[in-house]
Amino acid sequence: MNKFYLIIFLCISASISAKNIVQEGHLISFNSNFEKSEILKQIKRHSEITVDHVKSNSLEVYGPKGLNIWLTQNNFNFIDLSFLSPKSFELKYPSYIQITRKLKLLQRKYPKIISLFSIGKSTKLKNLWVIKISDNVQIDEIEPEFKYIANMHGNEIVGRELMVKLIEDLAAQYSKGNKEIVDLINNTEIFILPSMNPDGAENKRRGNENWADLNRDFPDFSTSDNKNTIEGREPETKAVMNFQASRNFSLSANFHGGAEVVSYPWDTIEGHFTLYNLITNISLKYASKVPGMYNSTEFANGITNGYDWYELNGGMQDWSYEWYNDLQVTIELSNIKWPSPKTISKFYNDNRESLIEYIKNIHQGIGLKFKSSKINGKIEIIQITNKSELMIGTFGFQNGEFYKVLQEGMYRLKIITNKPNLNQTKYIEVNFERNLKENNGNYIEIDN
Repeated sequence: MNKFYLIIFLCISASISAKNIVQEGHLISFNSNFEKSEILKQIKRHSEITVDHVKSNSLEVYGPKGLNIWLTQNNFNFIDLSFLSPKSFELKYPSYIQITRKLKLLQRKYPKIISLFSIGKSTKLKNLWVIKISDNVQIDEIEPEFKYIANMHGNEIVGRELMVKLIEDLAAQYSKGNKEIVDLINNTEIFILPSMNPDGAENKRRGNENWADLNRDFPDFSTSDNKNTIEGREPETKAVMNFQASRNFSLSANFHGGAEVVSYPWDTIEGHFTLYNLITNISLKYASKVPGMYNSTEFANGITNGYDWYELNGGMQDWSYEWYNDLQVTIELSNIKWPSPKTISKFYNDNRESLIEYIKNIHQGIGLKFKSSKINGKIEIIQITNKSELMIGTFGFQNGEFYKVLQEGMYRLKIITNKPNLNQTKYIEVNFERNLKENNGNYIEIDN
């Protein structure tokens, strides 16, 4: 590569204070797996470049201004993504103000099961609205806690629209007495953040107002950025991190566009973890009901391990599980990031059953609840089979509540608390059909 242009590119990158800057986006084409591998090796040497949506004959790259110069000098076959977007971006979706009005209207229409609150503000001081759906919505009940987050990348709009439709649908079905939905809402605390990046959505671009890629902005246990601290991060990232720390989420998903696939952990390293079978089963269950996803020509059965797809550092998915035991997947909803608004109803109908079934998975697990919210400690979980015992892990808990989504089977729980008289060992079975039928989250009550 021409050293002059390399110096220009690196100087431009160094001059920007925020990390993971995505001011330019380009689509690189290639003709073979070998060529793809060589391209990825070359790109990996530059932390300023973000890779996304690797496919059989193309991949996306993002970075600061000057990225196109570097690509040209390295003889990459690429197209500036901004050339592909203008006509698409002429298709108008609801504005931030209109989305806010819609959410407030739903809260007023269904005040018994919907509450609306802000977890913080965007760079341009827009509220990051979260909808909570539950039967006693103003009370923090001891129930499994679930969350959906969409629109991390501002130009990936389908997730935001589907979340608004899901909120409206759940509330309407509950008011009609739909038993499936009534049982789910009565026994679950569901939290939905339709847009994590409202500034990006208003600007029709991937990054936030600072051009930062929010899904590369979280702590990452495999890199030097491995401290779970909000310092130095974008306002939207800080808000989500503080929100996560205040709750007891045990199952989540985040939504994107640019492909149709469910991607599961890990993103940042190669290898499996103890709940690998569980997360692949949950992912397959989602994909199998979505036309166009399950029969994908890019991904077998519509699912993929994140790292096998491409390495992603600083993602929300791995962060939520590593630091909070909140099992999370990434759901790519549409090959086109900004499709015609007329297609949203079809996207929702295609995904509706999976969206609801995925929430139900929260009831496949083990929970503990203490009479006092001042009880903190840790739980050692071991799965017991006829032939062996498998250590699942040791997990911390606080505020007198713990919940963990698990594979079906028998488990031994060693409970250690800040009150030694409560320390004990419990045996409990996870049976998805029975847990779902009983709608109790499989909680064990422990007297103080």
